Amino acid sequence: MQYQKVIEQLGYSPREAKVYLASLRLGEAHISDIAEKVGMPRTSVQAIVDRLYDDGLMNFYVMRRYKYWVAENPKHILFNLQKKEEVLQEAIPALAEIRKAARRKAFNKRPEEIFSQVTNCLSKAVQPTLVTDDDCAIQFVNHPWEELFGYSLEEVKGMNTRLLASGKTDPTVYKEMWRCLNKRHMFQSADVIDKKKDGTFFAMHTTIFSIKLGETFFFVQILEESESVSSPT
Repeated sequence: MQYQKVIEQLGYSPREAKVYLASLRLGEAHISDIAEKVGMPRTSVQAIVDRLYDDGLMNFYVMRRYKYWVAENPKHILFNLQKKEEVLQEAIPALAEIRKAARRKAFNKRPEEIFSQVTNCLSKAVQPTLVTDDDCAIQFVNHPWEELFGYSLEEVKGMNTRLLASGKTDPTVYKEMWRCLNKRHMFQSADVIDKKKDGTFFAMHTTIFSIKLGETFFFVQILEESESVSSPT
């Protein structure tokens, strides 16, 4: 087994791993003995040994004014890793919050760009499609929707969707719709009756779901198989 590679994978440099392994094999040695064993300058080895000492992997004793270095038990490497893991585990929630805040900031910097990309995709839909903000103010409709209802985007943008209400939809349908949407669930029904610009009532098979762009929720409504149910009087 390439023990040096194993030690390197635990976060030590190749030179540090080499010096530590040489010290293990020598048992106890003067710094010059370790330097000779690894083929490095004495000053370089001394700097490495000092770092390993700070990390708990080397120790020394002094005899007759000479300092002898001893490699500590390799279990200290595992102990050090466990300490680092504990520190990291404590830091992870804060680091995750920093990442979350940065992503939120990035999204908030370009909400118009993101919204434009979404509506550009929806503009290609063949079904009549409407997008509102979380307060039900209309923000976008595609061309099939304009043809169906007779309104242009310029006429309805910023208007509340109450503009389209016929008064003919059973209140329980709206109650179920908001129950789903408030939970950010998809709502589907064939019982919504709205009206066109000319007052014609329409029964629509409608699908509504929410999307989140930055910190803002939008509702997307897709209509299918609309059919006239009555005319204004």
